[in-house]
Amino acid sequence: MRFFRAIHIISLDVVFGALAMQAMLWQVLVGGQQSVSEHVVLGLSVWIFYLADRQLDNVIKQPADAIHVFHQEFRHTIRLLIGFLLTLLVYSLSYVSLELIWLGVWLSLAMGMYGFALRFWDRFWLPKEVFTAILYACGLFLPSFSVGKFSWLLFSEVVLLAFMNLSLFTWLEGKAYFRVIFYRLQWPLLALLCCILWQFSGLIAISFAIIQGIHVWIYYFSPNLQRRWLGELAFLSPIIYFIYELF
Repeated sequence: MRFFRAIHIISLDVVFGALAMQAMLWQVLVGGQQSVSEHVVLGLSVWIFYLADRQLDNVIKQPADAIHVFHQEFRHTIRLLIGFLLTLLVYSLSYVSLELIWLGVWLSLAMGMYGFALRFWDRFWLPKEVFTAILYACGLFLPSFSVGKFSWLLFSEVVLLAFMNLSLFTWLEGKAYFRVIFYRLQWPLLALLCCILWQFSGLIAISFAIIQGIHVWIYYFSPNLQRRWLGELAFLSPIIYFIYELF
């Protein structure tokens, strides 16, 4: 358990979950083998985004949980790590398509605007978790979108799953209204699961249902921040899709 918590503190569980999810989405929408360089670019991008997001949170407000305290205590080391990861990302971009690079540039601009807007977020009624979820999903769909393959159904499912994850743990951090948001998200997610089962396959629906089910279990049976690592690891469920494909 300590190993998984350590992985969670530095956000590597999010990276692994994103890689598994993107691999499944590519297989479903495009098929065939996705290039290793695209996986590397995604992994680096997601890790940089989450590390930077923790740093932004600590600049805006005092750290209120163990993760943010860790990122505040080791902020200088983490900022050096972010710089190193950015260098690796720039180098890795030479191995991916020009279309994907341009899409990544636009997404990076959106992320920059997101970071700037955090300073004024209290003036808007929309929680920042909505846009975090959208940016997360956009990153997962960039490779398939760059080759002309996209599904609004799957995109909506991934956005809502990410928003559900953020809503659950934002509620547990003390923002009570996110409890209502988490509860109400279950119904559109169930509707989307039925549509995915109809249009794609039961295996894909099961992968998404596992993510939702783990979060619902945490909500009802173990509602505390110590289960955040379990919620992040739930996004590794697409591995089941590939295990099934092997046999």
